[in-house]
Amino acid sequence: MMRKCHNKYVHTLMSAVYVMVLLVATLVMFAAGGCVQQSASDVVSAYQPDSGPYRIRAAGSVQLPFAGLEKNLNLRITYPVADAGASGFPVIIFSHGGRCSRDRYSYFAEHWASHGYIVIQPAHLDSSSLPPPKIRGMQMMQEAVRTRRLDMVHILDSFEQIADLVPDLEGRIDANKVVAAGHSLGGGTAMSVTGLVMVDPSNNTEFGFTDKRFDALLLLTNPGNSPMMPDDPWRAVALPTFIASGTNDYSGLVRFIKKSKSVFRFPDDMEFAATGNTFLFVDDMDHYLGGLICKPRDGDTPDTDAARIIGGISVAFLAANLHADEHARALLENPGFWQTESRATLSIR
Repeated sequence: MMRKCHNKYVHTLMSAVYVMVLLVATLVMFAAGGCVQQSASDVVSAYQPDSGPYRIRAAGSVQLPFAGLEKNLNLRITYPVADAGASGFPVIIFSHGGRCSRDRYSYFAEHWASHGYIVIQPAHLDSSSLPPPKIRGMQMMQEAVRTRRLDMVHILDSFEQIADLVPDLEGRIDANKVVAAGHSLGGGTAMSVTGLVMVDPSNNTEFGFTDKRFDALLLLTNPGNSPMMPDDPWRAVALPTFIASGTNDYSGLVRFIKKSKSVFRFPDDMEFAATGNTFLFVDDMDHYLGGLICKPRDGDTPDTDAARIIGGISVAFLAANLHADEHARALLENPGFWQTESRATLSIR
């Protein structure tokens, strides 16, 4: 069934933003002793659902040697085009979903790049864009989970080599501002290098670690909705975290999902982080955004409206946490934001 026109959502969304802005501006005025520190229009401008100011380019198949795994790590790199002398751009390392193609995430890669971020997307062992590996079944998935984490860290270790392979990036990579990001299993991959430690029930061994070079975590869909994952696993990551979920994330079983008997669990001594996380919930959004990302299915209608909402708020999240943008911070820190007829609800969890 075709979706209704989404213009009403955009109109309602902006109306809600405007109400929120007036509240924030008033609070700021009183806190500052009557001196307004930021205008309503400034706060509204932190929401960025449209493309940003940068022209973009994409290097579709960059072969990064990876001696440790005896392979070339195939990268897609989408990046902003800037004038000579421009400063470096933060990096988003994005991990695709299980058995998905990294190329199915171009909407978000291009959106973030247009706002000044270099987006690096590895093709992991289980990627549908690569020839099938020789191993199959559970053995393949276990090896994919193991090597996915290594792929992410190898990219961190190889920024200079990546700039050699893509000359446009020479002097443009800001290695001090790096985001781990992912969708579905890729979200689990991103969490596993930013502090999430879990116990594999098949052998009672722990896996996961913290690479301190990451500054934030960005998750498209909620990994905790998987039957194999504990609830809200991102609570274990002590980094600013953005989570986008929706009513039909994991086949509509967001609140009623039945966990597998083989679900991974937290270590007994796990201490959850006190970090306030940005949680975006979009009504009627599914795990694949109507086939826009990862795995399109016959009859799907890409949910570009949900993608615009996620894109707009994720850019505000990045601006607040990588660039200390106070207008973006004001936009994120009002828990009552979008508590109207809009599709989306934003909260701090």
